[in-house]
Formats: sequence, structure tokens, C-alpha cells
Amino acid sequence: MSAAQAGSALRRIGIGNPLPTFVVGALAYIAALGAALVVLASLFLAALTGGPNDIPSGGTDPLGAPAGPGGGSGASPGDGWRVIVGLLGIPFQLVALGTFGSYGMELDLGFLGSMEAGWRGMPLLITVALTATAFLGARFVQRRWGSGRWGSNGPLGALLWSGVSGFALAVFALLVTRVTAFAFVDDSAGMSMSMHAAGADMFMGTWLLSGLALFLGHLAGSTKPSWWPLVADLAAAPRLALVHALTFAIPVGVVAAAVSAIRMVVDGEGSTALTLFLLLPVWGPTGLGVLVGLGMLLVPVHVTTRGDLGDFGSGRVDEFLWFFDLPWYVWIPMVLFAVLVLLAIPLLWNRDRVIAKDDVLGVIASWIALPVAYFVCSLVLLALVWTSVRVEMGMLGDGAFALALGAWMPLVAFVIGAIVELLARFVAPLVDRFVPGVLLGWFRRSERLRRAETAASNTP
Repeated sequence: MSAAQAGSALRRIGIGNPLPTFVVGALAYIAALGAALVVLASLFLAALTGGPNDIPSGGTDPLGAPAGPGGGSGASPGDGWRVIVGLLGIPFQLVALGTFGSYGMELDLGFLGSMEAGWRGMPLLITVALTATAFLGARFVQRRWGSGRWGSNGPLGALLWSGVSGFALAVFALLVTRVTAFAFVDDSAGMSMSMHAAGADMFMGTWLLSGLALFLGHLAGSTKPSWWPLVADLAAAPRLALVHALTFAIPVGVVAAAVSAIRMVVDGEGSTALTLFLLLPVWGPTGLGVLVGLGMLLVPVHVTTRGDLGDFGSGRVDEFLWFFDLPWYVWIPMVLFAVLVLLAIPLLWNRDRVIAKDDVLGVIASWIALPVAYFVCSLVLLALVWTSVRVEMGMLGDGAFALALGAWMPLVAFVIGAIVELLARFVAPLVDRFVPGVLLGWFRRSERLRRAETAASNTP
């Protein structure tokens, strides 16, 4: 069989040119690096607002190696360059953190003992940049080279090349993250240090996030089959869950940030307010995720700490922070707004919705779409909005801190999805005619266009 015949046979089963998918995967990683630079710049600017740091006495090596006794350095000649590589590799380490990596530090002080520390927290701006670029890029590629065109990929090809592209991206990310580790060795003092976020967790996370986003982008941009209207709600439901979450979290977050900033300025803490504003790329997306949990009213923030570090503190804390732990003038408006959003979202879901009532599959899909989508999306949010810090100092003790949303969040989200579905079926039709189309018509625009194209093609 010739190469042309083999290519034709592969295209018949939906396996087309992999190059566009590979290019999109590379662009997704570049976008994540760009977001990492934004995060790094915000950290740098925030550090500047604290004023110039005191310059320690004693000389330092121009390449970053600490000075040894008598002004000399016991570091090996290559350590300075390793420090420079480590500094240049910080964006790659941040990208690794954004794909479920854990930034670990190992410090060996010779006869004084050793210390290990780790930080696990998703810089969600980086995560969003990676996944959004992969999804939107794959969707554009699929629409540009769709069914029957050069490089076209069906579901099988999309699954294959998305998985391969994600795997290749994960291998590259693992290697570059390990190579750019911040490492230092001082033989005279018997000290060594290594800091990096490379590991199996970031490898699997990069593969999962990029590969899944690429695959879903291909599916979103592909030509829909004739039976698609029967299950269209299954695809639209995650978008509604996202709109529901952002409709609550963004206004509440903006108001809370503005009120907090004004209060800090009045109390003479303007520099603190400025620092928090500059750190918005770092904590902002995670803060929105926490607000989504609080907006569910039954999903608190779970805080746990444990430690036995002597002068640094000891003890164990395991508590839940509920929305009513806030001042009454904060949580009452928040609860009222959460209920208002819950009542408004069904109007969006109802507008221009078509349910195939004469088909069992269509009826089942229409009922389970929202509860399942809210459940799955809450699992994703639960995995992303999670931060932990651990420190192990040998004989001095150890400590840990963790912050996450309540573990029962998916069950609450399932119930909320069911409530939205019931309101959309039995209440929204009574109110729909009083709401301007410009407020609701944008959500199912693609479905309306698809139905119009189908009707036009069926017209003799």
C-alpha cells in the first residue's frame, strides 16, 4: 500500500493531519509561559511596593553564590550559571505549578541536618491560559480544516492527535522544568539546595489539561451529526454552569475588592491595598473560585493546619469558614444576590431551547444535562482551588497548611443544577416574554444558526 493510499484509508476513519493539533499544543504552552510572566511581573511589582530591602553586609558573588568565610566562596565554578538558569527557569516552574505540579525545596546543611518544603497551589491564570488556548485553537483548526478538507480529523483522529500532542507537551514541560531547577552546591560548607516543580504530578497534569482541552476543542469545531439536537443540552450545560458561576463571583469579587481597598486606604494602609491590587493576577482567579463555593451557600472553605515547629507555632486546626462567618452586612447581600442569580439563570437556559419530546434519548438528556454538568464542573473547581504548604525540618519538627473548598461541593452543585432545570421548565416560560432578547438571546445563538442551516438545507 502506497503512502497516498494509507493516508486515504486513515482519513476515511477520521485520522487526518496531526500537524495543526501539534502547533496548537505548542501555542498553548507559549500562552501559559506568557501568563507566567504576567504572574512573575505582578510579584516583582508587589515586592517593590514594600520599599527597598536592606542590603546585607559582606560581599556576594556576582553570579549569585553566597560568600564563604573570609570573602571567598566554596561553591563550584558552575554554580553561578546554575543559579542564573534557575532564575530564568522560574516561568517554567510557574507553568508546572499551573498543571498540578508541586514546587519542592530540598536543603541539606551537612551536619546541621536537612529541610524539605513544598508548595502546591494552582496559579489559575496560567491554567486558564493553557487550556483556553488549546481549546480555542483546536476549535479554530477543526473549523478551518473540517470534515472533508485537508488535514481533517474525525473524533478518532481528534482523540489520537490530542493525546499525542498532550503527551509530547508533558514530556517537554517535564524536561525543561527539571533542567531549569534552581540548584546550588557549596562544598566548603557542605550545603546543597535544589528547588523545582518537576514530577509525575505535573507530567500527568500537563498531559490531562492540554490533551483534554485539545480534544474538546476539536469536538466543538467539528460538523455536528444529524442526531446532535437530541443531546445538544449536554454540550450547552457546562457553558451555563460557567456563566452561572461567573455571574455571581465577578460582581461580588469586584465589590469586595473595592470596599476592602477603600477601607485599607481610610485606615492608612494604602500601600497594602496597592500590593494586593498588583498581586491580582496571582490570587484573583483563585479568589473567584472561592467565591463560587461561598455562593453555593452550603459549601464552606475548609482550612486545616498542623505543626510542631517550636517557636514557629504548634497545634492543629481543622475548621470550616461559612458565608455567615462574615459580617452580617456582607453575607446578607451576598445571599440575596446568590438567590437572585439562581432565579435569573433559568431564563437564560429556557430561551430558544428545543426539547425533542418524541425521543426518549432527547428527553433523558434534557433532564440530566444540568445536574450532571454542575456536578462535573464542581469537581473540576474542587481540584483547581486547593492550596497547601508543608515544611519538614528534621528534629525541629514539621508543619502543614491547606485551604480548599468543602468536599461535598459536587453534591450541592448537583442539587443546584436540578433546581435550575426545574425553574427553567416550569417558571421561566411564564416570565420569558417580559425579558428583552438582547439579555438572553446570545446563549443559544450557535444552536439557532445550526437549526436555520438545517432547515435551509431541507427546503427543496
